[in-house]
Amino acid sequence: MDSVRRSTGRALVISTLDLPAFGDGFSMLVILVLCCLQLSACAVGHEDITFGEVSRIENLVETLRGPDFDARADSAGKKHGSINVKNELPPLEPATSIEAQMGQQAHCGPSSQQELQRLRLQVEDVDTSLTIPHEPYHSSREESAQFRRMSRTLLQDSFGEADALLQFKELIENYTDSALDGWKTGNRSTYCSWTRVICNDELHVISLNFSGLKMNGTLGPSLGRLEYLENLDLSHNFLLSKLPVEWGQLQRLQTLNVHDNFLFGGVPAEYGNMSSLRVLYIGVQGWFFNGSIPEELGLLSELEVLALGTLFNFDTKQEYYPYRSNKMTGPIPKSIANCTKLWYLDFFGNNNLTGPIPKEYGQLVNLEYLSFEQNNFTGSIPSEFGNLTKLKFLHFGNNALEGEFPVQLASLSELDFLNVGTNFLTGSFLTVESTSWSRLDKLFIDGNNFRGGFPKAVTAMTALTKFYMFNNEFTGSLPENLGQLAKLKEFSFRSNQLDGELPDSLNNCTQLFLLDAANNKLTGTLDPLRNLSLLTYMNLGSSYSSKNITWENLRGHTPDLVLNSFTGTLTDDVILQWPLLQYLYLDTNAFIGPIPKALGDLADLKDLLLNDNDFRGPIPDELEKLSNLTLLFLHNNELSGPIPTSLANLKNIRQINLSNNSLTGGIPLEFGGLENLEYLRLHLNELTGGIPQELGRLQKMVYLILHSNKLTGSIPASLANCSSLRNLRLSNNEFTGTVTQIDFLQLRSLESFSVNGNQLDGGFPVNIYYCTDLKLLDLSSNGFSGKLPDNYEYSQPVLRKLRVLGLSSNNFSGSIPSWIWNLPELQVLDVSHNSFTGVWATNLSGLEGFSHLEALTDDAVGGSSTNNNNNNPTQVVGLGRRLFEQISIQAKGLRLVYEYVLETLVSIDLSYNQLSGGLPYALGTLQGLAYLNLAHNNFSGAISPKLGDLLQLQSLDLSSNYLTGKIPVGLARPSLGYLNLSYNFLEGEIPTANAFSTRYDVSSFKPGNDQLCGPPLETICVVEDSISGNSSNPRASSPKMLDGTFWQAFEIGTAIGLVIVIGSLGIIPFLRYWLLHPGYFVQHSKDLRFGVYKEPT
Repeated sequence: MDSVRRSTGRALVISTLDLPAFGDGFSMLVILVLCCLQLSACAVGHEDITFGEVSRIENLVETLRGPDFDARADSAGKKHGSINVKNELPPLEPATSIEAQMGQQAHCGPSSQQELQRLRLQVEDVDTSLTIPHEPYHSSREESAQFRRMSRTLLQDSFGEADALLQFKELIENYTDSALDGWKTGNRSTYCSWTRVICNDELHVISLNFSGLKMNGTLGPSLGRLEYLENLDLSHNFLLSKLPVEWGQLQRLQTLNVHDNFLFGGVPAEYGNMSSLRVLYIGVQGWFFNGSIPEELGLLSELEVLALGTLFNFDTKQEYYPYRSNKMTGPIPKSIANCTKLWYLDFFGNNNLTGPIPKEYGQLVNLEYLSFEQNNFTGSIPSEFGNLTKLKFLHFGNNALEGEFPVQLASLSELDFLNVGTNFLTGSFLTVESTSWSRLDKLFIDGNNFRGGFPKAVTAMTALTKFYMFNNEFTGSLPENLGQLAKLKEFSFRSNQLDGELPDSLNNCTQLFLLDAANNKLTGTLDPLRNLSLLTYMNLGSSYSSKNITWENLRGHTPDLVLNSFTGTLTDDVILQWPLLQYLYLDTNAFIGPIPKALGDLADLKDLLLNDNDFRGPIPDELEKLSNLTLLFLHNNELSGPIPTSLANLKNIRQINLSNNSLTGGIPLEFGGLENLEYLRLHLNELTGGIPQELGRLQKMVYLILHSNKLTGSIPASLANCSSLRNLRLSNNEFTGTVTQIDFLQLRSLESFSVNGNQLDGGFPVNIYYCTDLKLLDLSSNGFSGKLPDNYEYSQPVLRKLRVLGLSSNNFSGSIPSWIWNLPELQVLDVSHNSFTGVWATNLSGLEGFSHLEALTDDAVGGSSTNNNNNNPTQVVGLGRRLFEQISIQAKGLRLVYEYVLETLVSIDLSYNQLSGGLPYALGTLQGLAYLNLAHNNFSGAISPKLGDLLQLQSLDLSSNYLTGKIPVGLARPSLGYLNLSYNFLEGEIPTANAFSTRYDVSSFKPGNDQLCGPPLETICVVEDSISGNSSNPRASSPKMLDGTFWQAFEIGTAIGLVIVIGSLGIIPFLRYWLLHPGYFVQHSKDLRFGVYKEPT
């Protein structure tokens, strides 16, 4: 009998060798050796054990457990006699999964070594294991089968998480940095070592970070199977998907970050099951993230951060606003008040969240950051928020909140940011003399309806660095102790009604770099600003660039102007007090004297607005040193002299406005080198000479406004090279020649072309139809002649955006072409004072702009007009969607000048031509028509009763035509303020409905129209008796009204009348022939005209 010797220092133990037991031991020994080899492979960097390698180990186990193993073991035992087994290598526990252990070892991490040590401690003592007889062979085979089944189960559980990751990857189309290239089925046993994956010691995925990979694709449900997942970051990608409902199963998830993607839908209600969730960061998604906020979020008792807005602002310092916003809708749930661990709660930038702000949020006493900004919340600010004593950041801005600001919030002593701007809050903002806001750094109360005096409590907020109170209704003067805000850096109180002078204590605010006091009633000098040497932005002017609102400078405000009136002279010493100025707006004040030359020393100056003052003298050459200047507005002053050629050195200039001064000389040809120039406005001066050819080099030029000067010569063809040009206004000069030399093909961006009031001639510029964006074309008051083109391609209608077409006071002839009646946006058509002939088109359905626009009265649109008997233009100023062009139309018997073309200005003027035929029945379909002038033509027939359908008609002039019949009752509309039907052949009674007969004076009907009767005419209408045929005065038709005197006079008159008639017939043969042969005169009277009161055309 062979023996086994143990060299352990103990007594020698001899046991009988049992072959089955030896087989088990030998197989375990082989497997353990393989494990050690694997550990060695990991040590030299060979970490990847594929699933195929594990399968080969399983095959080896099957071989060792095979039926012929005993025979081979017996043979091996006889051959070797005995085997020395050292206690350093004890056998593994049979129930341990070999495959699972191999999978862990493949990870080559600390867990592999720990698991191996654990397995070693679990085996029995080696002395005991080798002295106890082993079980029979059949028992070992049953244990081995159980061993294999458990191994396979554990391996499948581990690979299930790998499969979930691989399914996630299948839906991802692109990513950067080859981040997911290593995620492959072949090495799924090593998923814990995959990029962006973190596992715990038990090989469970606990963290996935895909931030910034620029991934494209969708999100599937597979990650919902990672039940141990704690952190998931998908931020800063391009994922286009819904949030998977299945992720609601992740009850261990603590952080979910999907910020900056393109997700759509909303937050699933199932996410209320994420019981461990601490951070939910939705962030920026876009307009299609438009679901509602589920009530179930109130179940997240561990939630600390809920960021449903688009601005993540943990430190309250971020002032970046994303270019995209979400569109979550509906009210915000009250249940969120149950998430009492919340310290960060943000709903910013969803725009469509509605309803009141829940007062229950006052229970969230741990809140430090709370934002409702940029939504549509209504109601009042809850006073319960006074309980949120830890609040540092509180934002209510850009909503529809009403009521007064709750005084309870004045006790929030930790507050360093408060914004209630752009709401409908009323009252005096703070009704208390003092607050606990000693730490407040930024305060925004702008854009409300706060009124009363300046809030005195603000002057005690000495930590304040930024205070915006603009666009309110504060009155009175600024407090004298305003200088206590010594840390103030930005102070804006424009667009209020504050008056008086600036307090001298403002000089103490030496850190101030932004001061905006525009649109108040302030007066005095600028001396209280003498110490503010850090100022970079100073606005003491007006948000409107002119006291007279004109087309080029209206900025969308109401016409009730509130303007400052600072006075004094701007000397060089005054200007040099602010050496860092970048933006200087002193427009619309009462400054006098010359423009200071020291302005040229403000090296950083970008915007200089001195317009609408009383500056006099020349424009200083020193302005050429302002190399950073982009805006130069000097218009509406009393400047004189030539335009300095040195201004051509302002290489960064984008806008120059020198209009409405008394400048003389020519336009400097050097301006052709201002390659960044976009707007050049030199109108309303006394400039002479021609337009320099060099201006054609200004490729960025958008507006070239030169009207109302004394410019001569032809319009240079080089202007066609200004390919960005949108507005070319050359009217009211002395230009000659034609406009056909301009290649409009290159001016495809042109929106307005106005040359009216010059001496131009030639034909209509046919190629202007290339300007597909053209909105205004005004060729009026020139010498253009010939026929209008009628050969435009009808398959590609031209000038589809044209809103104003002015051809009046030229020599055009022929018929009005059909394309004019098919301009869908047209709203002002003036072809008066030409020689157009033919009939008016019967189909007007193409004039969609006339049919769909609903015109309003002048008062309703903010326009106004006055009687103008001396033919001077009457200015009409209005609001609404404006085409910033000045036009004039003949309406209401006056020449009206509109500084803007309103959407509600709808007019047709065909007067003073030779048009004939009847008025088209389709006129009644032009529902938006406000002004219609057809005077001095050859129109005939009756006035269509469909004109009564024009409910917005304000002015109607049909005078000097050949119209017959009665005045339609439908014209008695209250909106019709001006009517002229004179010099026609109308008859019958003037309508009396809606005071029509008393609304107009006699000049509306006379001269002409001899058969009209009734007020306001003196002619009394008679009523024919249909039975007797007798005529009588309607006021005397009753026999009761006729006394005996009347009948006696009637009998006498009748007898005398018979005598006269019989005598006349006997004496005058002509009358006798007329009575005996009436048909002859009827036949020949058709060639005669009696009573035609027609003025020459």
